[in-house]
Amino acid sequence: MLSKETRRAMTQRLQEFGEMTRRARNHREEARQLFSQLKLDGSIKPLGEPFFRSAPILDLAIQRFPGWETVYAVDGGSTRPMLFENGTIMCANQAVLSSDPASELHGLPLEAYRCVSIISHTFRDDLGGASAERELNDLVHLWHIHLTPDKVKRKVEQLVKGLADIASESTHTLRMLDALNLKQGFFILDGNAFPIGILYYIAGEKGASWGWKWDIHLDELDEAVEILQMPLRVAEVFYQRGVAYVALNKNPDTKWFTQYCLDARRQYWSNDRQFFKAVLSDAPKDHLSYSSWFVQEEYPSPAGGTGDSVDLFRKLHAFTLAHESSAYHVCFFYVYDPRIRTVMKIETPRLMLRAHDPERIQQKMLSELARGQGVPHAIRRADSRARITQEEREALMRECGVGLDLIYNQTRGEPL
Repeated sequence: MLSKETRRAMTQRLQEFGEMTRRARNHREEARQLFSQLKLDGSIKPLGEPFFRSAPILDLAIQRFPGWETVYAVDGGSTRPMLFENGTIMCANQAVLSSDPASELHGLPLEAYRCVSIISHTFRDDLGGASAERELNDLVHLWHIHLTPDKVKRKVEQLVKGLADIASESTHTLRMLDALNLKQGFFILDGNAFPIGILYYIAGEKGASWGWKWDIHLDELDEAVEILQMPLRVAEVFYQRGVAYVALNKNPDTKWFTQYCLDARRQYWSNDRQFFKAVLSDAPKDHLSYSSWFVQEEYPSPAGGTGDSVDLFRKLHAFTLAHESSAYHVCFFYVYDPRIRTVMKIETPRLMLRAHDPERIQQKMLSELARGQGVPHAIRRADSRARITQEEREALMRECGVGLDLIYNQTRGEPL
């Protein structure tokens, strides 16, 4: 609790800081000016003439798209990494498919079918080596992958969480696509189109992935390679079936656009989301604002120097790709919704925009966002079914029968 003196001192400083900030240049006007001066001849390029514009939410919501009347969405719920006192760590994720309007498969709602993944890791040498198991029944597909220090020695929590998310959500997408045998419809996947950050660890030169420098050897475990390749396999299967899909990144936090497209002396924003919010957020309050499509062809090289970039998909030697690397380049646009006062990023691989009209995909996604008041109805439904509650997480941790690695704040009642 703040004392009177600390509250008074902090309030004064914050007021002074706010007054100073308000005297600075209008950041929205500045962002729109910089948008007109983007450098778009390098790692990120425009698809068509760059623009930002807005449209009335009601007009977007009432649009109709023949063949895309049913919208499907896959979302996952995670336990987050769970730490135990013997040095082991575990993360679980369950994925759910929903649709709007609601659909059934074999007389059951789509949400009855689940994919569950459990990824565990230990530094101990008495629990066996790295392993992978799969179980499948009519309703649940289960992955369990156990990692050891010879496969992952650093970035453990990031990789355990990332692999759990990818294993359940991509597996479930592929499984349900096959079971439903869809030829039309529109799919929305929650999150990124591809797990770029984790793909860095398996990309690199033949026989020497970049992950090795971080003591990460996932390319030596076949099941890990299979899991990490699944998001690309998802793109290939959608393309093969002629079904359109996008990924809805509700919390984009990269800096690639500002890094590559703004002058180094004018990169005033902490991330791309902030920049696009400044560009898009000056529209009428009953409008959605959105940008044109862009495509990212390169990413910062892990090797290093300033300005060094690499086509990541050309470096995935552990994968067997059905298309040339450019087919997987991520195309994207940004949307600002004044009802939730935030910016979201819509992503899809380039091969989707080769098979479907980019303008139609963009307008369909804008329509779903408009109708869903910030989140499409299908995503909201999938999220509510996939979410693992705090009570469920704590119960699952206790089921292990291993002592929990508690930090001090958790002994005072903070959730495990």
